[in-house]
Amino acid sequence: MTKEEKATYWRQQVDGFHASGLSVKNYCAQEGIAVATLHYWRKCFAEAVKHQPTGTRTEG
Repeated sequence: MTKEEKATYWRQQVDGFHASGLSVKNYCAQEGIAVATLHYWRKCFAEAVKHQPTGTRTEG
């Protein structure tokens, strides 16, 4: 699995968790993934959003 495939997989898991309405523990049990791993990827994606530029301004 490439880095991009791995990130895509975990993005889907994080999005699935948010959409599920379940607790982290219950979601992870349902999906067969480790709680700590889901927490890790949630933090990674949250950090990526924090460090993204807010946009570029164009003048015409």
